[in-house]
Amino acid sequence: MDTGAEQAERLPASLPFGVTRAFTFFFEDPEWIPKLAVGTLFAFLSPFLIGAVLVVGYAVSLARRVREDRFPFLPEWDDFQEISLEGLRGMAVGLAHKLPLVLLGVLVLLALAGGVYLGREAEEFMFLGLPALFGGFVVVFVLGLSVLVYLPAAMVRLIQTDRVVAAFDVLANVDFIRAHLTRYALGLLAIVLAGVVSLLGFFVFCIGIFPASFWSVCVMGYVVGELSKLDEGRPGGREAGS
Repeated sequence: MDTGAEQAERLPASLPFGVTRAFTFFFEDPEWIPKLAVGTLFAFLSPFLIGAVLVVGYAVSLARRVREDRFPFLPEWDDFQEISLEGLRGMAVGLAHKLPLVLLGVLVLLALAGGVYLGREAEEFMFLGLPALFGGFVVVFVLGLSVLVYLPAAMVRLIQTDRVVAAFDVLANVDFIRAHLTRYALGLLAIVLAGVVSLLGFFVFCIGIFPASFWSVCVMGYVVGELSKLDEGRPGGREAGS
């Protein structure tokens, strides 16, 4: 929930979207350290449902603040009910889009396990099963890449319309991507780079996977918030064209 001081202080309208600021906005908040500490705790609890819900909900709340140019962009951890509700909605959108990919991946792995077992007794597996499994892995890879590219648009629609069902309007989501291809590609680049940086932070700089992963989720929230400012002529947008 917003405090009076936060409501009084707003950013100048329509700051230009930049990949660099997607990585630095987090540290513009004077209270970023305690907010990161709480977020790290819930990232650590992400294997349990409550942790994942709160992390996703925080990113959705962050996206709304970015869209409305409310500074600081990082929400306060003072309304767990609202953050939880936002998290449930955000997770519903994310999981629904990722579910076919997960199911297909499980089927491919089961086929691989069965093929390994049968391969010891059936030489035909080497000629028929392996190419089929390779094709299955290719399909999983392509589908995963498609979800990576498409999911931010679905989240943008959720922020713009405040309706979960709007996130599943495939034609509108694809139309949004096509209408703002350059900015969307930059935003997607920032999301991917944040994921890479979080991994590097863990393996190279020993920052820790949980604070790094929480930061990368916040980067995605920032990107979604910036992209949701687009489309003035459509519900929830402010800026026409790209």
